Amino acid sequence: MSSGKITFLLLTALLAVSTSSLFARFLPGLAAVSIAFWRMATAGTFLWGWTAMKPQIPMSSANLIKTLLAGIFLGLHFACFFGALKLTSVANATVFATMAPIFTVFIERIFLKRSWKPLILAGLLLSVIGGILINTGGLHFAGYGKTGDGLALLSSFWMALVLLMAENIRQDTGTLVYSRLVYTVAGGTLLVLALIMKINVFTFQSGDFLWLLMLGLIPTVIGHTLFSYTVKFIRPTVVASVPLGEPVIASFLAWIFLAEQVPLMTIIGGGITLCGLYVITSQQTGPSSDFQIDTL
Repeated sequence: MSSGKITFLLLTALLAVSTSSLFARFLPGLAAVSIAFWRMATAGTFLWGWTAMKPQIPMSSANLIKTLLAGIFLGLHFACFFGALKLTSVANATVFATMAPIFTVFIERIFLKRSWKPLILAGLLLSVIGGILINTGGLHFAGYGKTGDGLALLSSFWMALVLLMAENIRQDTGTLVYSRLVYTVAGGTLLVLALIMKINVFTFQSGDFLWLLMLGLIPTVIGHTLFSYTVKFIRPTVVASVPLGEPVIASFLAWIFLAEQVPLMTIIGGGITLCGLYVITSQQTGPSSDFQIDTL
């Protein structure tokens, strides 16, 4: 697949996932775990329905086990992130929850023995710095919120594992076959957590249906599924870096649809982040299938 096509797909995925915070703003009465559950359940149901009309090649038993595990990790990612939002500032949760590429680049280098172009590492550093600048006004590193910060960072770790496992699974498994199961398992994981936390996920208003549907379709079926598609052709760290641009797009959408002011530091940090992402995507080292991935 050409670099230009991959970049286009990653940009489309970024635009799609960036709508999630906008849609969530219209669901103030729902618990975070409930929103995450319905997001996964809607996406999984849609893909199962779609693939029922277009039969797919089933995955191997080995990949089935890996996908079940990836689904649990994805559910834990959402649980940790939304839990972090309850215990720390939105700024801290956003910054620490987008650190997945830090974990993936470490795992790829140390455990998978993959080398990196210096420009890609420089682009990753720029993207992280930009993300921190975007949230400068709300960041805190003193006593308050340490547990929440830790949960947000843990959510990045779970997402890193999801992408690394997806790279391996996707080499001989179709995107839709993988995605429909991973979303379903993630939804099941979140449902179990909701039961443990005594949250009734079936309590919501009729007006919530539209936004839950939009959350399931746009940022998940389109956004996350495109990430699962592209991870077959490029390294997980490149894919994991793309969500660093989410606060930039989300701020722009909030300015358009919610008339929210965009702070100067968001504009500056956003520009730096987008420059970093451009460097990363333009310096891809080739398809992930060129590298040994039997470790996972």
